[in-house]
Amino acid sequence: MAYATQDDLLAMISQAELAALTAESGEVPDAQVVAEAISRADAEIDAACGLRYTVPLAPVPERVKTLSADLALYHLYSRRSVAPEVWQQKYRDALAFLKQVAGGQATLAGSGGEPPAAAREAPEMDSNPRLFSRRTLGEW
Repeated sequence: MAYATQDDLLAMISQAELAALTAESGEVPDAQVVAEAISRADAEIDAACGLRYTVPLAPVPERVKTLSADLALYHLYSRRSVAPEVWQQKYRDALAFLKQVAGGQATLAGSGGEPPAAAREAPEMDSNPRLFSRRTLGEW
């Protein structure tokens, strides 16, 4: 299941612009190229979020849907070697946020995904009581 859809991308740019980025000719976006860009974006998201959450995320948080659309549009612009500065910045911001998620400094509200077993289970330590201390050492 993809985190974003072609309609999510169309909410951010016009259909003509999306067609120019994906299709070789015509006014209709190439759905396969769009799906490949979204898949690439989702793989980046899963790689980062998979360190802290069970992926794929279900239900998809709104923030993840936006990240997927931002990353996919950047990949589409890069495909034509015309990524405007605004999309380059969105890409850098998305990667920075994903790095924070991977490092545990940020969370995905409403992700519904559970952390992987390694992140859920904290190690437990147990030991015998201390035999020697400054107070008891003199008693021996």
